[in-house]
Amino acid sequence: MKISSHELLLIALSGFTTMSCSNSDKGEDLTPHTYNVSGKVEKGPFVSGSTITIQPMDSKLQVLGSMFNTTITDNTGSFTFGSKVFQAPYAEIMATGYFFNEVKGNLSNGVLVLRALVDLSDNSTVNVNILTHLKYSRIKKLIESGKSFKEANNQAQSELLKQFGLQRYASKDVSQFSIVAGTDESAALIAVSSLLLINRGEGTLTEYLSTLSQEFGENGSFSDMTKAQIKKDKLELASYLNIIHDNVIKRYADLGMNIEVKNLASYFDWDDDGTAGNETLKDGEHVTLDKTEISVPKDGGLYQVTINSPIPVYTEESISGSPSTAIGDNNFLNSIYDSDVSATPTVEKKIENKILTIKVGKSQSKKEQMLAINLFDCIGNTVATVNLKIEANSTATLPLLGNGGKAAMNSIVLSLSDAFSQYNIIEQYYYYNKDMHVLPLSSSDNYISNCWTKFYSSNNYLLFFKEYESQQLGIYQDYFNVFYAMYYYTMVVAWGDVPYNYGNRWTDISDRISRIPKEDILSDLKSRLKTAIENLDEKKNHSLTDINGMFFVSKDVARILLANIYMYEENWSSAKTLLAKVISNGYYGLDGTSDYEKTGNGIIFGFSTEENTKSTKSSSATIKTPSIMPIQSISDAYLLNAECEYHLGNTNDAKALLSKVTSAKGITVSSDILTGIKEARAKELLYNAGYFAFLKRNGLATSESAIQSYELLFPIPRRELDLNPSMTQNPGY
Repeated sequence: MKISSHELLLIALSGFTTMSCSNSDKGEDLTPHTYNVSGKVEKGPFVSGSTITIQPMDSKLQVLGSMFNTTITDNTGSFTFGSKVFQAPYAEIMATGYFFNEVKGNLSNGVLVLRALVDLSDNSTVNVNILTHLKYSRIKKLIESGKSFKEANNQAQSELLKQFGLQRYASKDVSQFSIVAGTDESAALIAVSSLLLINRGEGTLTEYLSTLSQEFGENGSFSDMTKAQIKKDKLELASYLNIIHDNVIKRYADLGMNIEVKNLASYFDWDDDGTAGNETLKDGEHVTLDKTEISVPKDGGLYQVTINSPIPVYTEESISGSPSTAIGDNNFLNSIYDSDVSATPTVEKKIENKILTIKVGKSQSKKEQMLAINLFDCIGNTVATVNLKIEANSTATLPLLGNGGKAAMNSIVLSLSDAFSQYNIIEQYYYYNKDMHVLPLSSSDNYISNCWTKFYSSNNYLLFFKEYESQQLGIYQDYFNVFYAMYYYTMVVAWGDVPYNYGNRWTDISDRISRIPKEDILSDLKSRLKTAIENLDEKKNHSLTDINGMFFVSKDVARILLANIYMYEENWSSAKTLLAKVISNGYYGLDGTSDYEKTGNGIIFGFSTEENTKSTKSSSATIKTPSIMPIQSISDAYLLNAECEYHLGNTNDAKALLSKVTSAKGITVSSDILTGIKEARAKELLYNAGYFAFLKRNGLATSESAIQSYELLFPIPRRELDLNPSMTQNPGY
C-alpha cells in the first residue's frame, strides 16, 4: 500500500506524542533547562588546578548527554561550570586533586577523589565533600530499589548523619555544607572529615572511604567493626581538636579569608548515645559549685561540694584534652626516688546525686601545697575546679634519691666540680699575677672557655632534672635551687651580666639567650634561697659522704650562699645575721684539721676533685687543684662574719672572729683586720673559689693582682661570642 507524505507526517507525530506521554507517565520532565553550576570541593579545601567533572543524569541516574570538565580556580576549592543546558536536573560531580590536611596542617601528599549526586533544581550551587561522597552509593542503591531521587537523597542524608549522631542537621542537604560558612553544619563537616582522616595517609583514606561507602551503601549504616574503629578514632582525635580548629582558621587566613570555626568537641557523639554534642557545654552554659576553695589541715579531712551542671560531669578525664608536651620517659631518670612515695596526700573523690565528696589523707609534704580537684565533661575538658590548700607537715620525710636520681645528680656534680676547679685555677692566676704576669686572660683561653662551658653544662643537666622531678612529686625543688644559686652567684662574680633563664625550665645548650643584668639575677637567687632556708632541714651538712649527702643540703648551705650575695651587694647586716646562725648552730669544728681533707671537721659543702699540681715560670707560684675543694667551711663562715663586722664598724667583734680562725689553724696574720682576713684566706682558703670575690667586694683586686679595672670581670669566651649572636664581650677585651 502506498503511503502519502501527509500520512508519514501523522505517523511521526503520533510516535513523538506517544514517547512524550511515556516519559510523563514516569513523572520525569526532560525539558531542557539552563543551570549555572558552581560550588566548592572541601575535604579540607581542594587546591587550585584540581580537576572536576559533571555528568548530567536522569532521575534513575542514567547518563544523559556529554560530560563537562573544569578545574578548581583557587585554593579554597571553588569551581564553576558556567551556564550549561541539562535535559534533567540530576548530575554526578566528581573531583580529583590535592587537598589541605586539617589534622596535620599541611597539603596532602597524594590526590583524593570525592563524588556527589545532586538535584540542581533545588540549588545550582553545590559542594562536594566527605559527606556527599559517603551518600553517593546509598542514593544509587535506594533509587535501584524504586525510590525517587528526592526520597533516596533524603533517606541517605538522614541515615548518614545519624551514624555520627548529627541527625539534627539533616534538614539541610550536605551538598550545602561548607567549611567557610561558620555554621553548625560547617563544624559538623570538619568534625567528620577529621575523624575519617586521623592517622591516615591519602592512600589509606581512599581505601577506608571505599569500605565506608560500600557498607553504608548496602545497609544505610556501618558495620560493628567500623563503628568500633570510629570510636577508637574519636578517642585519638580528641587531643587534636584545638589544633585542627587553629589549622583550619590559619589556612583560610593565609588565603586572605577570616572564617569562624565553632567548638569542634560539640559535634562528636562521645558517649555513643546516638546524639552528638549533648555531652559538652554549649556557649553560655557553665558548671557552678557551692565552694571552690577548701583549706585542709595537715591531718586531712572529708568535704562535700554541691554541683550545678547542665551536663554529666566526672572526677577523671576519660580523654586527654591536649597532646602531651611533658618530657618523655628517659632511662636516665626512670627511678628518681628510692621508694614508691607520694608527696601528695591520698585523695578519694566521687560524685553522687550532684554532690562531690572529697576525702583527703594526711599531708606528706613539708611545704604547704595547692592541689586542684578538676571536674571534667566526658571528653576530658575541665569544666570546674575545687582548689585544696593543704597545710604543711613538718614531720614529713623525703625519699632519698633512687638509681635514676643518683645518676642524674652524679652528672650534675661531675660537671659542677669541673667548673669550680677551672674557676679556682683562674683565681690562682689572679692571686699569683704579680709574680707570673699572666693576665689579662684572652677570650680564647682554655680555662675561661672550659669554666663557662662546664657551668652551663651543669645548668642544663640540673634544669632538666629539676623540670622532670617537678612533673613527678616536685619535692626536691628547693635543693635544686640551692645548687642553681651556687653556680650562678659565682658566674656573676666572674662575668657580671650572664645568660639566665630563671631556673623554671630546661633548655638545650644550643638555645642561647642574651645577658641578663646581674642585679636581676641576684634578686631572683635571693628569693629562691630565702624559700629554701624556710624548707630545708636544720642539720649538719654531709656533702662528701655520698651522692645523697651531696644533694640534700642543709639550711646552712643556703644561708652562706645568701650571705655571699648580700655581701656582694654590701648588705653587711643581713649577711652577718645569717653567718652568725651558721656559727652558733655548732655543727662544725673550728680546729687545726685542714679544710682540704675529707675528714676535716670544718667542711660544710665541698666537692671531691682530681688532685693536680701545675708548675709555673715563677718559683713562688704553683697552681694546685686539691683533692677536696671546700666551697663552704666553718673557717670561711668565721672570716665572712669578721668581714661583715669590720664593715659595720664592730672592730672588736671582727678581731675576735678572725682570732678564732688564726688560733685554730695556727697561723699568723697582720693586725690590720681587712689585711688579716685577706692573709688568712690566702693561707687557708685559696682553693675554695671565694678569694677573688673577697678581693673584689673590698676594692683590693686591682692592687693585689696587679690588674686593670676592666680585668675585674673575666672575658666572655670567644666560642660563646661566635655561637651566640645575642652575646656581647665585656669591656676592655
